[in-house]
Amino acid sequence: MDSHLRGNDPASLKLRRKVNCKVRMGDSELSAERQSVKRPGKLRAVGIIGIACVCGWFVMELEILGVRILAPYFGSAVYVVTGSVIGVFLLSLSVGYMSGGWLSKKANSQEILGLGLIAAGAWLCALPFFIEPVCEGMYTIGLDEKWGSLFAAVILFGLPTALLGTVTPTAVRWLTRQASEAGINAGAVLGLSTVASFAGCIVTAFYLIVLSMRATLRVSGVVLIILGTVIALQAAITQVQKSKQKM
Repeated sequence: MDSHLRGNDPASLKLRRKVNCKVRMGDSELSAERQSVKRPGKLRAVGIIGIACVCGWFVMELEILGVRILAPYFGSAVYVVTGSVIGVFLLSLSVGYMSGGWLSKKANSQEILGLGLIAAGAWLCALPFFIEPVCEGMYTIGLDEKWGSLFAAVILFGLPTALLGTVTPTAVRWLTRQASEAGINAGAVLGLSTVASFAGCIVTAFYLIVLSMRATLRVSGVVLIILGTVIALQAAITQVQKSKQKM
C-alpha cells in the first residue's frame, strides 16, 4: 500500500525512467541545436555593421541637403527646418524601422534589402530633376509655405529615407543568433550607425553642401546602387549554392 502511494511500484518506476529518458533526449537535442547555430564571422559582422553605418551617413546627408533644397522655394523659417524636414525624416524612419523589422523575418531579406538600396540610390540620382516641379507645384495647388514645404518634403525625401531606415533592424537580425545577443547587437548597430550619421551631418554641412548639391546627391545615389547590387548578388549566389547542395 505504502509503495503504491509513494510511487515505488514497478509501473511507476518504469514510467519515471521513460520520462527521465525523454527529458535527457530533449536536453541533448537542444544543446546540439544551439551548437549548430553559428555566429556570423567577424568579417561578415563588420560588413553588416558597415552597411548600417553607410546608410546612417546618407540619411543625415539627405536631411541636411533637404533644408538647402527647400529653402529657395519656402524659405528657411523654423517651420520649414524643424516642422517639415526633421518631422518628415522622423516619420519616414519610423516607417522604415517597422518595415525592416517585418523584412528581417523573411528568408529572402538580403535580396529585398539590396533591391531597396538600389531603389533609394536611383531616387537620389533622379532627385535633382524633379525638385523644382514638386516645389513649384505646391504653390500651384494653393498651399502656403508651411503646408507646401511639408508635402514637398514627404514627396522628395519620404521614400528614400524609409528605404534606408529598413537597414538597422535587418542588420540587428542578421547579427543575432540567440536571444541573449540581441541587446549587444542592437546597441552596436545603433551606436555605430549614429556615429556615422553624426559624421555625415558634419561633413555635409561643412563641406559637401558648399561644393555641389546635385553632385553630392548623384554620387551618393551611385554608391547606394553599387552597395545594393553587391548585397543582392551575394544573396543570389548564396541561394544558388544552397540549391546545388540540396541536389
